[in-house]
Amino acid sequence: MVKRNLLASIVSLSFFAVAATALAHHSANSQFDTSKEFILTGVLTELEEINPHSQWHVDVTAADGTVTSWKLEGVSPNNLRKAGIRVKDDLKIGGTYSFTVAPSRDGSHIAFLKAVNVNGRVVQMIQL
Repeated sequence: MVKRNLLASIVSLSFFAVAATALAHHSANSQFDTSKEFILTGVLTELEEINPHSQWHVDVTAADGTVTSWKLEGVSPNNLRKAGIRVKDDLKIGGTYSFTVAPSRDGSHIAFLKAVNVNGRVVQMIQL
């Protein structure tokens, strides 16, 4: 009887742990309009290699000189490497890059990073 209760408890806890992890990760489609994309060109001011998504901070200067700060949500640090980006070698804080992004559904200056032009080559990170 004790073994059966212990087994039931372990199975229940395992189920809840898996369910919580699945719920914590969201689809890009929920926050971003992945059916649209545009190119942002700007200065990389910060790159946070954190899980589950890297965070890219980019300052974009308009024709009139005003600067708008953007936050781009990218793939995980491991997937950056799989895509062929060596962060410490290929990217420089203060460097100018072109980013293919999907806009935020709420119109904010947050976008989902799909590709980046690094040293003349386009690195596709994700196909949505």
